[in-house]
Amino acid sequence: GGSAAHGLIAGLDPNNGALLWTHPHKTSWGLNIALPVWGDDGILVMSSAYGTGARALKLTREGGKTTVKELWANNRMRVHHTTMVRVGEVIYASSGDFGPAPLTAIDVRTGEIKWQERVFPKASFVYADGKFFVVDEDGGVSLATLSPAGAKVISKFSLLEHNAWTAPTLAGTKLYVRDRKSIAALEVGR
Repeated sequence: GGSAAHGLIAGLDPNNGALLWTHPHKTSWGLNIALPVWGDDGILVMSSAYGTGARALKLTREGGKTTVKELWANNRMRVHHTTMVRVGEVIYASSGDFGPAPLTAIDVRTGEIKWQERVFPKASFVYADGKFFVVDEDGGVSLATLSPAGAKVISKFSLLEHNAWTAPTLAGTKLYVRDRKSIAALEVGR
């Protein structure tokens, strides 16, 4: 049942739901909201708020069996309910829960924090064409570049009026953003 998986990250067979592997990831109040990030190099990164932090697992599959090795854990990357995006060897995300949530860049291989900057309030984003479309919880919509060297805001405007916690969605050249009351479609193509 559900209680058996409490405090664990688990891998399931998508064909039948069979449990393939587990790894401990205990969180305060049993909450793990942010989606993990998978890389072609077999590294899975998950992060939770409320003091837990992030960890990276290296998954290898051989002879029908999955082996899990924890590469690192870092309490300074605590993603609450927003998105994590991996570009190359770096993951970008807002880190924090009740207080400030600085934008954070962390090295996927080592868990080293590259930088933390208070560029936006707690934010979710989508990555396309070398840029990040950012929606922060105060309703700001921004276009930015993020790199291992830092963040650069290209443009920013206030659009949404209520708490905006939903990640933006990009479909073709239309960016969909919403808050708790309204939704907007923005044309972002050239």
